[in-house]
Amino acid sequence: MKALLHTFNALSWPLWIKLSAGFTLAIFIPALLVIVVAQNSFNDFNAENARRYITENGSHQQEAINVALGQAAAELERFTANVSANRQMVLTLQATGITAQSRVVATLFRDNLFDTGLYTLVRLLNTDGLIVAQSNAIDTLPAGVSNAESLTFIQAREAFDEGADALVTVLSSGIVELARPVVEEGQVFGYLIGTLDTERAILNNLALNGNIYKAYSYLVSEGMNPVLFVRREFRDIASAALTNSPAVARAFNGITDTDRYRLGTDRGQTVTGFYGPVFNPVQPDTPLFALVIEADTMPTIGESLFYRGGAQPFPLLVGAGMVLVVMVLLFNQIITQPLIRLRQAMQAITQGIFDAPVDSPQRQDEIGLLTGTFVDMREQVHTLLRDLEARIAARMRDINATHRVSQFAAAQRDLQMLLDEVVNLVIQHFPNIYHAQIFLLNTDRDYAVLRASTGEVGQLLLKRGHRLPVGSISVIGQVTKQGEVVVARDTTASQVHRRNEFLPDTRAELAIPLRIGDQVIGALDVQSRQRDAFSQDEILVLQTMADQLAVAIENARLYQESVRRMADIERANREATLATWQEYIYTRRQRVLASEAGVPTGSDLSTLRRRAIEQGRVVVGEATDHGTVPIAVPILLSGQILGAVEWELPVEHLDSSKLQLAQELANRLATSLDNARLFEESQRAAERERIVNTIAAKLTPQTEIAEILQMAVREVGQALQAPQVNIRLHQTNGKNEQR
Repeated sequence: MKALLHTFNALSWPLWIKLSAGFTLAIFIPALLVIVVAQNSFNDFNAENARRYITENGSHQQEAINVALGQAAAELERFTANVSANRQMVLTLQATGITAQSRVVATLFRDNLFDTGLYTLVRLLNTDGLIVAQSNAIDTLPAGVSNAESLTFIQAREAFDEGADALVTVLSSGIVELARPVVEEGQVFGYLIGTLDTERAILNNLALNGNIYKAYSYLVSEGMNPVLFVRREFRDIASAALTNSPAVARAFNGITDTDRYRLGTDRGQTVTGFYGPVFNPVQPDTPLFALVIEADTMPTIGESLFYRGGAQPFPLLVGAGMVLVVMVLLFNQIITQPLIRLRQAMQAITQGIFDAPVDSPQRQDEIGLLTGTFVDMREQVHTLLRDLEARIAARMRDINATHRVSQFAAAQRDLQMLLDEVVNLVIQHFPNIYHAQIFLLNTDRDYAVLRASTGEVGQLLLKRGHRLPVGSISVIGQVTKQGEVVVARDTTASQVHRRNEFLPDTRAELAIPLRIGDQVIGALDVQSRQRDAFSQDEILVLQTMADQLAVAIENARLYQESVRRMADIERANREATLATWQEYIYTRRQRVLASEAGVPTGSDLSTLRRRAIEQGRVVVGEATDHGTVPIAVPILLSGQILGAVEWELPVEHLDSSKLQLAQELANRLATSLDNARLFEESQRAAERERIVNTIAAKLTPQTEIAEILQMAVREVGQALQAPQVNIRLHQTNGKNEQR
């Protein structure tokens, strides 16, 4: 009895049975009613869908074939319009017999006319129909064969003699050929004929997308013996339909439309068909083919089952609505409420609550299984979350250590202090590391030299100048050579670890390259007393630290180099300033430039002046008998001392502000003196330029060498105020001298 009750208990049914029963009542019953009362509407609906399907496919095929034919004609036109290619063809046609020029032209065909794959063969014929060059997409073909009897040659000769510039021929064998004359200076030398790849240009474009209506499409030429182009699977049905289809005639009349019409000798078959012209690419107003797509659009029982329209929707909607209300109430109690509680428990997880109540997992249907799975998953997630929090805490400790190293590295400019502090920070923040050291490559990049190390052992190694060859059998040698992380997880079994007698407790060693771009500049080496002490996460943290350290080392080097260069520049500026003023004073023919103002006191200030010049600062002397105090202020220009300014001030007026004012006046004096010197030099340069221009202007109009020499002597003598000026002209060997 209990088993029977259990069978009829809806809560014990599998979920798929519940869904199947519900969808059967809610969907299939109304759908069957719709099919019964809406068959006529479905027929119209189906016919309209078929019409739209055929129209879309027909328009697409018509456009694709027109584009393919137009592209093929355009390729042939571009080739003949190319001056170089046309000249090569004319030379081939003018040659007697088949020459090497034929292969040159055939190669031109293969390189220029087969890129899009619209041609299978291209050949060049002379006016007698002889093939002088031909090629397919793969290779050059033999020439010398006559095509004088071919229809394309006969029609081309007639058409081009009448002034046509292109021709399309459809052969009864289903071959389509395009021809153009080879013309130079108005004379026709031959004909270029391309055989169209009908598979690519026509048949591939006749494929139908999603052919649910069993439609077929075909392309047919005009005439008493039309040529039919159709895919192999539709050839029989298309051949039968072609003989009685009114669509072909309409298409050749230039009409494009989709319509329903009858086929067959007895006109017993009604089809929906699309028809339209495919125009001649060289005569755009003339149809070359007729494109036809036809399909029998009568609906099937299977298609009727998917129809959802109807002529009487109101009673169907009312009935379906009542059924859906019942089903909603049923599903709300059986499925929706347990799922809602399950969703609330899932949302509680996002808030960190892992004990939210759910339905009993003892239910035997899919919801019970889902609840049990969720409870197990929730416990697993809780466990993983606790583990993740522990890992995050450890990672935060590593990040804080890296951050401290980064802060110190960014602020430190002294390279040695930077290296010493980094190795000490590594020891402090990584408890499993007992020794850390940094190696840098020497200038020749053949040795890794120890630059920083921890502990007394590290100081001893530094004093010994510890270094290891790059590429040697050691962790440091390998890491500096390979530029990759090297780990010796067990030094007793490692092939790359090199035992150091000062570090006998090392059981694991890790070396990380210090790189700037692709260049290795050194290595960070850490050692542990435990085997396999370095986890992957710790290696990544230390690698990040090493990358930051490498950048900091490079920055420190660049900073020290910039400081040195700035000092060199300042020294050069001072030397240049001193040399410039020495030269200036020399040009003034004086040893010292001096100026005095005020009432002389008779005090000897030379000693005070020398002290100010030697010390480069303000020097205050002893008070004089006149109640004054002498001071001397150096004149500084670009860090170079040019001289000194001396004052005697009343004792009561001397204070720090007066000394600052004296220094500022001396600085301004230095700038003014240099500006005055520059101004004088510019004036002298301008005067020299004026004199040169004046002499050149007087010499330019002269045409006689003697007059030029005489005037040059006179003008140069006046300009230089020289009592005698000689100009001598002579040959290279010094003979034939002329004054």
